[in-house]
Amino acid sequence: MLTQQNLMVRGEEQTVSLSRLEFIFTSTEIPQRAMEAKPDPRPWQPKPFLVAVLDSDEYLADTLCERLQSIGFDASAYYDIDVLMQARRHTSYDAYVLDYLTDWLPPSSALETLIASIRDGHNGDVPIFILGNQVAPERIDGLGYILMHLKVRYLLKPIDITYFARRIAEAVIKRAGL
Repeated sequence: MLTQQNLMVRGEEQTVSLSRLEFIFTSTEIPQRAMEAKPDPRPWQPKPFLVAVLDSDEYLADTLCERLQSIGFDASAYYDIDVLMQARRHTSYDAYVLDYLTDWLPPSSALETLIASIRDGHNGDVPIFILGNQVAPERIDGLGYILMHLKVRYLLKPIDITYFARRIAEAVIKRAGL
């Protein structure tokens, strides 16, 4: 059994005991594995920004949430407007992404009611994004009022998820003053 090994360190040959060498390798592997796992948030660290995503297309909502979570946001997907309205009672979101046609037909005022309740709440200046397929949304009855009077950002589907996640992040960070 070998107890010593000759190594080249910075161009010089040195003799190192194998037990010391094994300790060096194992002690450097432990911190590397520990760094791969995300640390638990500390009490002094700010909580991640919360984003609510409401969309009838589950794939789009889930993909957007995954992308937002990968950049440090806490995103929740909703597929029903009533469920989101209930969640708002207990959670204060930092941004909203809403599908124009989720769970309501254009004569309905459900989307307008939801956005008005967000704007009237204590967190009324949060960024709100509406995803839709209307090329001229200001001409659609009800949607034009929402865009102009309730100060909502409108984005046309289909949309690149990475680009959209960046837009959400920029709006939330700007609102937070960071």
